[in-house]
Amino acid sequence: MAAVSSPSPRYRLGPPVGRGASATVYRAYDRERDRWVALKLGEEGVEALRREHAALARVRHPHVVEAFELVPGPPPAFAMELVEGPDLVRWVREDVPGAPRRAGPRRNLPMAFGYTLQEEGRSAYAPCTARGAARLRSALRALAGALEAVHGAGLLHLDVTRANVRVAGERPVLLDLGLARERGGREPLEVAGTAAALAPELGDGAPGPGADWYALGVLAFEALTGRLPFDGGDVEVLVRKQSVSAPRAADVAPGAPADLDAACAALLARSPRERADGAALRALLDGGRAE
Repeated sequence: MAAVSSPSPRYRLGPPVGRGASATVYRAYDRERDRWVALKLGEEGVEALRREHAALARVRHPHVVEAFELVPGPPPAFAMELVEGPDLVRWVREDVPGAPRRAGPRRNLPMAFGYTLQEEGRSAYAPCTARGAARLRSALRALAGALEAVHGAGLLHLDVTRANVRVAGERPVLLDLGLARERGGREPLEVAGTAAALAPELGDGAPGPGADWYALGVLAFEALTGRLPFDGGDVEVLVRKQSVSAPRAADVAPGAPADLDAACAALLARSPRERADGAALRALLDGGRAE
């Protein structure tokens, strides 16, 4: 593999910390700032990076990664805050004990969700611990604010996935606006994100803010239960999402806290008109156990 050159003498490239279809993010030392930053180098020209940088620069929120300067290169790049830490699911579930031995399927639940559910009491799908639940409540409040800031800037994120939410210390941070688009557009979304996180309506029409809230629900469900609400191939997943409701977290992982179970269900509502937004999510969490 050919060595990658720094786009500017200002930056000393370190190892890659993330790769996408058309860009790679490197840890880089910024000599002017005297600190490490993340440097995203594009492989398909400057325009895609310019659009993403402009989108990030419109959003100012403590739980959204901060954009720095655009670097013309070559190669083209832009600098941003370096967020180092585990993804949200790993952070929430880091103290979950190993999954117990599998049992037989539960007969009272449908098998249309893409995995086999287990007998209650011997579930291979364990809920997060009390500590993890407290972390998840705090993270959901923070990420609700982050999405409200994105939407308030006139944008849709459209890629709220496990890979794009990192936790630095105790601070969850929403990353990567590479798929972001303007709110209010009427063009259907070209399905380019992670199928498991895509809202049911994205198979048929233009996206709205509800698509981001649904994706947050998928992330919350996985953190809470250890499994995705729907799994399988891209087309299969979208068809099932449009046909059946997501399972309840408490059915997949008995013992899941009631407020988090309710929050997941509200975020994963099939209809975007019935789906929770930030205010509704906070109301559900505030009705749960105090942290």
